[in-house]
Amino acid sequence: MSGFAILDLVIGLIFIYFLLSLACSAVQEIISSFLKLRPRVLNEWVRDTFKKGGTGDAILEHKLIDGLTGKGRMASYIPADKFAKVLLDIVHRQLSDKPYTIDTLQQAVTNTNLLDDDLKRNILQSIAEANGEIDKVRKDIEVWFDQAMQRVSGTYKKKAHVIILCISLVLTVLVNADSIDLARYLYENPAVRQSLADRASQIVNDSSYIDLVNEAKAAKYDSLHPWKNADEAVKQVNASVKELKTFKTELDATALPVGWQKDVKYNWITKIFGLLVTALAVSLGAPFWFDMLNKLVNLRSVGKKPESSTEQDSK
Repeated sequence: MSGFAILDLVIGLIFIYFLLSLACSAVQEIISSFLKLRPRVLNEWVRDTFKKGGTGDAILEHKLIDGLTGKGRMASYIPADKFAKVLLDIVHRQLSDKPYTIDTLQQAVTNTNLLDDDLKRNILQSIAEANGEIDKVRKDIEVWFDQAMQRVSGTYKKKAHVIILCISLVLTVLVNADSIDLARYLYENPAVRQSLADRASQIVNDSSYIDLVNEAKAAKYDSLHPWKNADEAVKQVNASVKELKTFKTELDATALPVGWQKDVKYNWITKIFGLLVTALAVSLGAPFWFDMLNKLVNLRSVGKKPESSTEQDSK
């Protein structure tokens, strides 16, 4: 087996991992929308961080925050500037309903029982360093909130990773995407192997797939910025379902030995191992496999053109 044939085999396998990873991402978005995972993580953080005096509930119920979502829906994303305004508004309201100045704000924060001592002390320090500019105080709170959201996003990612692992395993078993069988089939079928590699070369330059990968990357690094309302959620779910149909069409077109057959006797030791390999690979995500495809496709393109399957068969 030539070096180009081995390269085509690897590209073919990675192409399958890539398609299955995209399918997993689509399923994850659908599941996350129904489980409300993102808003639950965010809302739990707000309530846990601002326990005193029901401040957390007051923040979430404030019109500047509650107005971000439809009636009865939990906030899944809070802009830092709105959070800062809401927090200071709630604290100052204990002192007065009138608009606050830097002096009345300092008085309100000093006397409030709605904030933990550490947070109160830091806000008072910001006020002292603000030289009378309330915007500087808000900006300090915004920076703190953004840093906290990075940690909250990490919590979401851990929970989401468990979900994606489960989805990867279920999807792999459903389609019987056994890495060992797939590799053996590609090794024995040069025409399919080269066809998959050619299709992968097209995919890495396909703008629609590039957009899907960029969306997956954005979700990975910006996990607490989902849909702002129900209409966007429905739109995303519908798009995810459409994506799943597209990936199924791509998979069907490969002519690979996926799917379960009634009359076949499987070696369950190698079968389970092959399925686990695929599931773990798929859980790495579409961006990872897309980058790998790009590198290998570029490597394939710089060498001589692979021999056709008929030329290889004649040897």
